[in-house]
This record gives sequence, C-alpha cells and structure tokens, in this order.
Amino acid sequence: MGSATTTWILSVATLLLMLHCSDVAAEEPIYRLCVPQIYFSDCQKLLADPSEAGIRMECVSGRDRVDCLEMIEQRKADVLASEPEDMYMAYHRKNEDYRVISEIRTQDDKNADFRYEGIILVKKSSPIHTLQELRGAKSCHTGFGRNVGYRIPITKLKNTHVLKVSADPQISATERELKALSEFFTQSCLVGNYSAHPDTDRLLKKKYANLCALCEKPAQCNYPDIYSGYDGAIRCLDKGSGEVAFSKVQYIKKYFGLTGSADAPAAEGKAEDFEYLCEDGTRRPITGPACSWAQRPWSGYISNELAVHGPEKLHQLQARLERFFDNGLHAENKQAAAHLLIQPNAAYHSKPEAIDPKVYLERAGYKDVIERDGSAIRKLRLCVQRDTEFSKCQALHQAAYARDARPEIECVQSTDCIQALANSKADMLIAPAASYAEARTQKLLPLVFEQLKTEEMLVAVAPPTLNRDALQKAPLHYDGNCERARLSAALLNKRRGLEWCNVSPSTEQEVLIVPVKQLEQHKDWQLVCPTLERRPVTDYTDCNVEVQLPRAIFARADTTPVEQETIKHLSALISDRFGAHGKFVDVFALFGEYQKGEQNVLFDDNASVLVTEVMNHLQNEHIYNDLQCDGNKIAKL
Repeated sequence: MGSATTTWILSVATLLLMLHCSDVAAEEPIYRLCVPQIYFSDCQKLLADPSEAGIRMECVSGRDRVDCLEMIEQRKADVLASEPEDMYMAYHRKNEDYRVISEIRTQDDKNADFRYEGIILVKKSSPIHTLQELRGAKSCHTGFGRNVGYRIPITKLKNTHVLKVSADPQISATERELKALSEFFTQSCLVGNYSAHPDTDRLLKKKYANLCALCEKPAQCNYPDIYSGYDGAIRCLDKGSGEVAFSKVQYIKKYFGLTGSADAPAAEGKAEDFEYLCEDGTRRPITGPACSWAQRPWSGYISNELAVHGPEKLHQLQARLERFFDNGLHAENKQAAAHLLIQPNAAYHSKPEAIDPKVYLERAGYKDVIERDGSAIRKLRLCVQRDTEFSKCQALHQAAYARDARPEIECVQSTDCIQALANSKADMLIAPAASYAEARTQKLLPLVFEQLKTEEMLVAVAPPTLNRDALQKAPLHYDGNCERARLSAALLNKRRGLEWCNVSPSTEQEVLIVPVKQLEQHKDWQLVCPTLERRPVTDYTDCNVEVQLPRAIFARADTTPVEQETIKHLSALISDRFGAHGKFVDVFALFGEYQKGEQNVLFDDNASVLVTEVMNHLQNEHIYNDLQCDGNKIAKL
C-alpha cells in the first residue's frame, strides 16, 4: 500500500474519530449549576469528590440566587437549586422561559405532592363547621409571620372575605393585620417578634394582649413556649384553652401517633377526639386523608426552556442532577451539601415534565400566599439615580416581596432624588455623607443608617514607645486613596491643632490609620483616641477615628410617625433577611459588590446591617460638617 493511500486512510479515520467525538460531546453536554458566590467553593468541593468523576457538571458562580436566575435566563447557566420563593421570582422575571424540572423532597414524605399541607384542626365536639364560624374562637398559631400559622390563615381568611383587615393609614401594615386577628379571635397564642424594634414589639403586645392570652407565658409571648410551633399549636388546642389550631399534616400524624413508624414517640393526644375543618364546611377524621387549605411546594431545580427542550434533553439533565444529588447525600462535607439544599434526609424526585413556575406554585395554592399584600395601603417608593442603582433596587424589590417583606418597594429613577422627595414623587432615598447637607435643606430626615462591618472600622495606632509630645506632632500614615481615612486624619489633626484642611498621608509609620482587621499586625501597639488617650487595641469600639457619616435612608420630615415607623420596620426586615448575616443572604446580597467595576451601589460594599441609631458618637453631622473647609469638599463615596 502506497504512502499516499496510507495517509488518506489515516486522514479519513481521524476525521471519523473527530466526528464521533463531536457527536458524543453533543450528546453529553457539561451542565452548569449556578450557585451563590458564598457557596461556590462548597459546590466545587462536591464536584471534586471522586464519586462525582465523569458526571459532566460544573459550578458557575452568581452573586446570589437573583443573579443566578438572570444567568439562567441569559444562558450563562443551566440550572439552580431553588425554593418556592425563588420560583416566584422566576415567574415574575420571564415566566415563559423558566422551568421547574425536579423536586427536593424528604425521605419521610418522598411520595407526597407537597412539602407540607396547612390544615385547620378542631375538637370533634366543637360547634365550628365553617370558616365564618371561626369568628370569636380561641386560636392557636405556630408563630407570628410563619407560613402555616400566620401567612396562610390571613391570606385565606381574607380572600374568602371572612377576615376584614382595616385600611386605616394611621397604623402600620403589620399592626393592621394584628388588629384584624385581635378583633376576629377572642384569645390566641401568637408568639414571636411583632417588630424588629423591642419597644414597638412591647407596645403591640400590650395593645393586642389577647393575641398572647393562650400562651404558656403570655407576658413573654415569644419562643420558647410549649404552645408555639407546629406541635405547640396542636398542644394549645389539646391541653390548653384553644378551640382551633393552625398546623400541618405531618405534625398531626406525629402528635397523635399516626405515622405508622415503630420508633415514633408516644402519642400526646387521642386522635378520635379531633377533626380537620375543611374549606367547604365539612369535617374529616384526622385518621384519614386531610383536607388542606394551602400547601407549600417542594424546593427543587429550575432551568430554562432551551436546556430542557424535548423529553430527551429534560431526562438527560434530570439524570445528571440525580447522580450529583445522590453523591451529595453521601459526601463527607455535609455542610457543603446543605448549602446546595442537599440535606441528609433529602430525596431527589424528577418531574415527568418541565413545569412553568407559575403553574407549579398555583397547583399548591402558594402563589396567593406569597402575594399576601401585608395590608399595605400603598407601596414605598425608593428613588435611585444611576441605572445600576435601579437594577439593584429592582432585584431587592423582587427578593423582598417574595420573602414577605412588606410593604412592597417600588423603584423610581430620577436625575435628582432629593428634589423627587421634596416634590413628593418618592418616599425615600439613600444618601451618602456628602448629600446630607442638601437633603437637610429640603427638609429630609434620616431614619435608617448602614453600619460598617466591625473589622472595617478605622482606628489610629501608635507604638507604646512614642511619648505624648511626639504623638502631638507625629505625621499620619494612611491610605491616600481612601476618603474615609483622609477624613479620620483631618479629625486627628484638628484635635491636635495641626493643619487638617489639606492633610496628606506621610510615608513615616509612627501613627497609622488602619481598619480594625489589621490590628492583629499591631497587637503590641496602642490605640490613639481622638482625645489622644492611649488604649489597648481591644478597645476599638470606644476608641476609634471612624468619623465618616454612614449612608442613610432619608424621608420627608413631614411624613407621619406611622410612615416613619413603616420605613424603619421595612428596613429592619430587609436587613434581617439580606444583610451580611441575614437568613437569606444567598438569595439576595444587600451589601457587597453588586456588579464588577461598580462599587458601593446603594450601600457601602463593607456595610453589614441597617440600624435606626448610629452608636458611634463620632459619626454625627456636627463633627462631619466641622471638618469641611473651603475648596475641600468631601467627595461622594
């Protein structure tokens, strides 16, 4: 055989091999699982596990789940582990494109269509047979703000026109709901924090004391309480003075010993003495099928239409996810798996077909629960100026509404937000330090403030060998690119009687201005307070030079006390849910980098929480304004 023929045969063989490999690659794409940035390393650890070899999946990082939804929409990712509230956000983004493809169930209820079913429980001897007859009853709830014991009852009773919620603008949205429940039920056990502000919480519980009357500790009306939680609400009906309880099916079975499990705890009550109250006015024995009036869907995986177009593509992605999920169940790093919604008792369940998120939520009656309006008279309009700020505001609105933060935020874009508020075209704005003065001239009032992470607070340090005379004249070394540090240097120089208007950093390192996180490098040094007093480096809370005013949420000074309280309440909810240590920081990151190259969008990237009072006495407008001088205006951060 000639060399030319041999070459031709080898070329054909190579081409066929390449085509074959191309076909295999086309048949087996690498699916991209989007995870919030804070859990990206957890995802990588799971995929690095030997059991994951050949699974053909990779982790891609989004800022948070809101960002992951956008990446799926833009085809930068294929799938996201999500909760029903995330599916609701997807439904409101681009509903025709997202698809729920599988569920994350529990081993105990792997054959159940829903994660749990909300039920109404009454005693068999009870005269209550309809929802209308619940008026005047003594009620037992799981807790304030919770799905089964609070959100679902309010939503359903309100939608059936049984519960009337006042539209009184003189009280807050939360109080309107509490007032409605207080007037509907004669006595209740509804524990929890009615407000993020302790004083407001106490006032509300005093005003609507009947909502705490059935609790084990009415004066406390908070966790722990034997009549709170899923089982506690049942116990309140069985062993307390309650006449109706709002709980869920799984706990009915456990409480009355109906699980059928050999190792189940002994029953606390007699099943034959209780019945389910159904929406249609009938009642059912709890030993049989329940009649639930709302269900919570399972968490699951959401994808886009392109990735699951056709049964073959859908089943391929489901099979890949199932293997990844099962391996995650057996992974050594249980915490990493849990961050991706893979709990030890979890079970993967593929849906027979990809489902529209709206349809998925409506089948459970859960869309109405999420859309509970919180009895708000109107939305709170947050004014922003730049496009990036508007984008973040919209993302915050989606996340906050889906996670039950009320009243609803409405994002308003303007070239001048201070004027927009002054002209009543918006209700609130977020202003940096440099805008305080202008906001004050328009009679705007700061109500809520960001608070930096403790480790980012600025302090001054000096070696203990530096005597007081030397300290009085020592040059200051600090980051010249940090406006906060320049302002701190101006404060120290003014207090020392030195030039402060045109202060600039020195290369000499006798007195340093550094963030708290760098104190470990100077643990043998001493803090220098603005009074020039020396303190141990552990005293940074009381001895620091952080003088920059925090960004603040401003409202008009003529807003009513109720409106001001509502803004504070909403801000506290948002901070509690999405702040640096928030329960849902992986859903939406309120602080930190929002987009690459865009710093401090709405809030400082290094903020951690929103507060209604600035605790650092140096961070006040008088000191800040006193440090201003002609020709040296502080730049906006």
